[in-house]
Amino acid sequence: MQFKAIFIETFTHFWEARQQRERQFLITATVVFVVTLVYLIAIDPAITGRQELKKSLPILHQQAAAMQQMVQELAAIPSAENRHEVSRELIETALSHNGLKAQTLSVNDGVIRAQFSSTSMSALQTWLLEMQKSSGLFVEEIKITGLEGGLVSVNLTLRQSVTNGSN
Repeated sequence: MQFKAIFIETFTHFWEARQQRERQFLITATVVFVVTLVYLIAIDPAITGRQELKKSLPILHQQAAAMQQMVQELAAIPSAENRHEVSRELIETALSHNGLKAQTLSVNDGVIRAQFSSTSMSALQTWLLEMQKSSGLFVEEIKITGLEGGLVSVNLTLRQSVTNGSN
């Protein structure tokens, strides 16, 4: 309490010792100082933050859309319980369904090795996507050589993804 009384007395003595013109100047300077302080602390950061959000919001929307698409793709991949067991017959059936014929094909313990000579890239992509969705196969290694007429020669190794210790 004593500090407050001393401060008020000192300020009152200081204020009374000033002429009217000095008081007006001090009031104006104080108002300008307070307004500047409020602007620097509250208004400028809000305006700047809003501008930054305006710039980053479209990018964040794109990222959110990409994440939603990835979630949909992940949901489309079968769980370990719903996957087809990989067998030579399954692979050959899927190949013939897509109009593909493997030059060589081997299926061992969830690993498929195949060689295609002169095949359509789009048909191969369709087959790979179908195998990923139905059997959880992913491309472990692939070598593609372009040929004339939009055809490709392909050597690839597919592996069935393993989750929770099951093939």
